[in-house]
Amino acid sequence: MFEAEVQARDWRLLKRVEIPATLPANEKSCRYTVEVRFPGSAFRATRAAREHLEVVSDRLLLDLVVEVVQGVERDPADLPVWHAYRPPSVAAGEVASTGAWACLRQRALIWATCTLGTRDTGRQVRAGSEGEALALSARVLPGTSEPPEGVAVRRQGNARSGPPPAVWPRRREPMRRIAMLRFPGLVSLVCGAWIAALWNAGTRYWLPAVPFFLAAVVAAVLIWRWSLHGLQITNALIFGAGVSVVAACFGVFAVVTAPDRSVGLGVVVIGMALGYLVATGVWLWVRQSSWARAVPWLLPAVLAFVPGLLPGLGLSLPAFYLDAFSLDLEDVEVPAAMKLVAALKLLSTTLIWLIAPAMLGYLRHTHHMITSRWLGYSTAAFLSVYALLAGVAGLAIQPAVAAGRGAVAAAAAGRTPGSYYGIHPEWVCALPVKDLAAVPTDGGLLDPARPYLSLGDAGGVAVLWDVRGKAALKIPLSALRLVPVADPRQACP
Repeated sequence: MFEAEVQARDWRLLKRVEIPATLPANEKSCRYTVEVRFPGSAFRATRAAREHLEVVSDRLLLDLVVEVVQGVERDPADLPVWHAYRPPSVAAGEVASTGAWACLRQRALIWATCTLGTRDTGRQVRAGSEGEALALSARVLPGTSEPPEGVAVRRQGNARSGPPPAVWPRRREPMRRIAMLRFPGLVSLVCGAWIAALWNAGTRYWLPAVPFFLAAVVAAVLIWRWSLHGLQITNALIFGAGVSVVAACFGVFAVVTAPDRSVGLGVVVIGMALGYLVATGVWLWVRQSSWARAVPWLLPAVLAFVPGLLPGLGLSLPAFYLDAFSLDLEDVEVPAAMKLVAALKLLSTTLIWLIAPAMLGYLRHTHHMITSRWLGYSTAAFLSVYALLAGVAGLAIQPAVAAGRGAVAAAAAGRTPGSYYGIHPEWVCALPVKDLAAVPTDGGLLDPARPYLSLGDAGGVAVLWDVRGKAALKIPLSALRLVPVADPRQACP
């Protein structure tokens, strides 16, 4: 059973030794050497391997004791890449007998062959020396034609190959080191936001951010040099300064384009930091999920239905706004484009729910959900409900309700409320085109002598807000002539 479980989990069974029973009453046992494979951080990886084996033991009811655990990181050597090519018919040192022009053309052919790869056979090999590369380039592979005779090998860009080092660098190690650029990038981003937010306050307020930005540039340069062996200091300076400057410009852009300039620098920086942490956590969660391959095509398909699903559930910002006037969304016609914009804003507030899967991603990445999964899932479920309700209610529904109440208060004070997602309140005089007694009115009595706040219409029925009666009148447009007025405190003519 244990060996079948190891095979099902895609682990490697390296060794199996049977230990005979020392006494007739005892059972024989086996000692296994298993390579346990799982993604995640190197932090707590050794303990995670032991817990994975203990989970298998508990599920299969085995008398298993994990005696020794040691972390092993698989990273192949980063051997040079060689390209096989067919050399020209004339060697580089021969002098053509037909004149200087033919000699120049031959040298150009040799340069294009060795530098641009114009005569490459299409085969690439990884080898530590030119002799090993030649042997691999002449090897016949299954399903391919036999390589041509006299094939030579070259490095990328015809680079010269020096003596092989004592220890070859690892292939995945440079990318792991380059990933550390996110730390100086975050510092540069904060410095850019700091300088942009306090630029008008004076030099002494934004000048302390300059040393931190320069330190981030130096750190980025050192990371480039440390990650890519043989990188020239000039290129490292260009790349390091480029990463820091781009991040700082993004911080400046985040502050300058903020819709509410009253928010402080701390709000902008905390928002960017939370966005980075949540995005990283969600990526870690998706990477360690069994359905990670379905995300690239499943997510766009699901998001296409969400903007239309929210209004169907009654979650519409114009509906909460009109509720302050005791109206429904069907009473006022809202343009489809503005409905979509309102639905997208409501959808953006639900993204706070991503805090829950981000937390699961960090827990899985640090191997905290192996033996106590129920605790992590219970916490994530509670956090999902709380974050979803807090985001939708606090960032969407409550502002919509407050905007509606503010519009009612502004109308009561004789002011014109602002527009709200396609709803444009306007003071009008409602003049009947026929006898007042023959005008059908729903919600109260029409008084043509005083202005009303028009909220729009739907299906040929105008909606007028009566400030004195605090009620909405619904009157057919065919029975009225609406005349805009500038001062609602004056009587209608």
